[in-house]
Amino acid sequence: MGSSAQRPLRRSRELQRETLESERRVFGPDDPETLALDQHLAWTLLSEGHYAEAEKLQRETLDTQRRILGLENSETLLSMNSLAATLLRQGRYAEAEKLYRQAFDLQRRVLGHTLATMGSLGWAVAQQGRYAEAEKLERAAFEIERRVQGPEHQDTLISMNAIVAILSREGRYREAEKLARDVVGIQRRSLGPEHPDTLASLDTLYSILVGEGRYSEAEKSWQQLREVQRRVFGPDDVQAAVSTYNLACVAAHEGKRDEAFPLLREAIDHGIPPSLDLDIENDSDLQSLHGDPRFDAVVAHAKERAAAAAKKQ
Repeated sequence: MGSSAQRPLRRSRELQRETLESERRVFGPDDPETLALDQHLAWTLLSEGHYAEAEKLQRETLDTQRRILGLENSETLLSMNSLAATLLRQGRYAEAEKLYRQAFDLQRRVLGHTLATMGSLGWAVAQQGRYAEAEKLERAAFEIERRVQGPEHQDTLISMNAIVAILSREGRYREAEKLARDVVGIQRRSLGPEHPDTLASLDTLYSILVGEGRYSEAEKSWQQLREVQRRVFGPDDVQAAVSTYNLACVAAHEGKRDEAFPLLREAIDHGIPPSLDLDIENDSDLQSLHGDPRFDAVVAHAKERAAAAAKKQ
């Protein structure tokens, strides 16, 4: 993404730091408001990909809350979940699972409910390949959310999408597709056909079509999705760039190298996330492109863009 998009984020982060430092000076590091600001800044850092800095701040906050508020305080439990989320983002799945389980057990004993943690724990388990256990946790969270919050609530839909992802990883594409279409149907009805969440769920659905080998259908669907993304969010929308990347993957699956390489270059130049830039070399969807000098050139270009994006943050 361009530097103009990053400037407001940096300014927001700077303002949060200034407010936090002022709060610490006036009220001290153990004040509840200071701790709340610590958490807000940590979430901002996490959302911008500054994982190490976010983790350091979250651990300091959690240690203070354990000492001042106690392990069973609701704010302490919230901080445990936040730190676990940061570990999850870094791919430290076993550490995240351990922390989520600790929070899960405490919530069940202290608060009488575990809804805030059950689904996250399920996803940490899924990331370690224990799909049956993960599916059980996610379905339990889904059933409670659907009963308590309703079938159209955001948390219910998040759990449904998590189940879709688990089914897809297990190769249970028919089940995954049916549930993914249910999610899209609910979101179209409740949020609208062009809402970002609806479009994100369509992207998930089209990935399932690729898993089923329905390349022509996936290609046509992603082309349509990309047009909507560009019209609604602009020509340089990051998700539109991701759709272009996915079209390159479909072309690679179909053996259309001369189509795949320009699409990959376009996706990189239009701002796919740096994490995707860095993963191109190992993406199994692009396996058929290996050995072609054009692939090595694309990988090098993607790494350059990722490095440039990191410097702008």
